[in-house]
Amino acid sequence: MHLGAVREAPPLALACGAVAAARNARGLVLDAELLSGAGRLARAYSLAGLAVEEVGKAESLTILAAMPENLRARAPVGRLLEWHQLKLIMGQLTAAIPFSPPDKPPAKVTRFATMPLSEVAGILDQAQAFAENADRLKQRGLYVDVDRSGQIREPCEVTAAEVRDQLGRARRAASAATALLEPSAPLWLTCPEAAGAEVSRALVSAFGALGSARSPEAAADVLRNAATNVRGQMSSAGRRRSAARCGRGMATT
Repeated sequence: MHLGAVREAPPLALACGAVAAARNARGLVLDAELLSGAGRLARAYSLAGLAVEEVGKAESLTILAAMPENLRARAPVGRLLEWHQLKLIMGQLTAAIPFSPPDKPPAKVTRFATMPLSEVAGILDQAQAFAENADRLKQRGLYVDVDRSGQIREPCEVTAAEVRDQLGRARRAASAATALLEPSAPLWLTCPEAAGAEVSRALVSAFGALGSARSPEAAADVLRNAATNVRGQMSSAGRRRSAARCGRGMATT
């Protein structure tokens, strides 16, 4: 993916990219189901993992599409689109907080910005546990490997139970992105709800505090910190609006 082109792309193009990623995720799930049904368990496992990651990419592209232009100019575009563990976690986050069009609340961004932090933390803890193994295990379905004990690991060792679990996660993630496949999706993605700008700023701030870490724990921490930051930003904005209203009231007395 050409990151410079992404940074300069108009919001509608990024929104269309999110739609394409959601559509591709659904296709990957269907392909994984076909392979599983044909007994090709290892490849099915890997494709299902890629489907979750592709939903995470759709999430990243929707964030960029809704981001103010001056903020996107300094946003960590590479990390949002190329950090595999982050995309896996964001795919799982989408499974827990699905996309929804503005006429079918609660909207995704608003829910993320207002749901209890303990609930966000619980979702991210589970997503982190999944991401700690998923990126490595995704390769397991495609390549022969040597593990830490020196044992040869082959794709044929992937079990039917592992594939069922992986397919279940992929189906939930792809289903949670179904709203992006509606014809009107590119338009409403470029007109985000009020909380969208606050979430964008909170996320960029969380990345700024991260440093160079690229672990699943760091990926989950970015989203935990963004959830905390957005509440602080929204609270400050609320106080400013309240003070402005009070000032106008005093001016008219």
